[in-house]
Amino acid sequence: MAKKHSTPLYLYDGDLIRARAKELKEAFEIDLFYACKANTNVDIIKLIYKEGFGIETVSPGEINAAIKAGVPISKITYTCGNIDEEEFIYVAGKGIRVHLDSLRQVEMFGKNFPGRKISVRLNLNFGAGEHKHTTTGGKDSKFGIHINKIGELKKIAKKYNLKINGLHQHVGSNILDVNTFMKGADALFETALKFPDLEHLDFGGGLGVPYRPGDKKLDLKKLGRVFAKKSDKFAKKYGKVLKMSIEPGRFLVAEAGDLLMRVNDVKNNPSKTFVGINSGINHLIRPAMYGSYHEIINLDNRNGKKEKVDVVGNICESGDFFAKDRMMPKTRVGDLLAVKNVGAYGYVMSSDYNSRPKPKEFLILNGKSRLI
Repeated sequence: MAKKHSTPLYLYDGDLIRARAKELKEAFEIDLFYACKANTNVDIIKLIYKEGFGIETVSPGEINAAIKAGVPISKITYTCGNIDEEEFIYVAGKGIRVHLDSLRQVEMFGKNFPGRKISVRLNLNFGAGEHKHTTTGGKDSKFGIHINKIGELKKIAKKYNLKINGLHQHVGSNILDVNTFMKGADALFETALKFPDLEHLDFGGGLGVPYRPGDKKLDLKKLGRVFAKKSDKFAKKYGKVLKMSIEPGRFLVAEAGDLLMRVNDVKNNPSKTFVGINSGINHLIRPAMYGSYHEIINLDNRNGKKEKVDVVGNICESGDFFAKDRMMPKTRVGDLLAVKNVGAYGYVMSSDYNSRPKPKEFLILNGKSRLI
């Protein structure tokens, strides 16, 4: 691909995405919604939808991408952030299932759509994730209606004759531990007992993938078994079986993506060796923003003698790096590097900073590649 096309470029393994989708369907006998903010490429959304997934969105742009991919409104959900009333009415008016994120949004919904059913996102005072910026629950989180506001929530719902038929939560991102995910799920099960008219529970996403060598892979089969057992127990206590769903994003696409780039320069300074590449934080911002680890492979010198280097980009910023103090096989100008696990939150968070163009994206599926 690198010989055929100029670098940098994003490359996605469609067969691996399908394999991850199959793993999820085998582990969970519930509704699955792809959190498309991880990768909003229409071809990727279309591929995952054809595997039997709905699509979870967080903006009108993502809704439009899902519709363009052929996803019907009935298979799209929308999780609100701090949005204005115009956007809110646009989304709710389409008939998309909306997870309301604040008491103000419940009030807005009631004024515009009185007497309807609503789903609300709760903050059950528990959060988890690989970084504080990706932890979406707990006392410091901006997301959801806090558990101590449930009384006010019910008063507003009653005022507008709204029936709370759904609860939603999302505790954080890239969770690799079954117990951590289930701690959040248990909190939602317990809180659900306070709402008598429920029809569905949504446990959000957060299912993680290993980025660092030695990271333990999430035991998806175990999680599915534990979740099913807890679900059955909850149904007996609640008195009926509810529809349940989760919203995997990263799990489906992260490992399927590679960013291919060339080495432009190598600087051997007294204290550091800098490997300069023809990409940068405008193409992959996760290392600079989150301190995220991505494996980097020298495809032209896999087995060379290792040296400690900083892999840095071509953007005019000191924070423009992909790796610091990384042991890598000796790198030479012109070598082809592959940054692993960038299928999620890679291209989708890219920009035209420094007026440099974004990379092209290619999908490999059934042995054939195409521009997407």
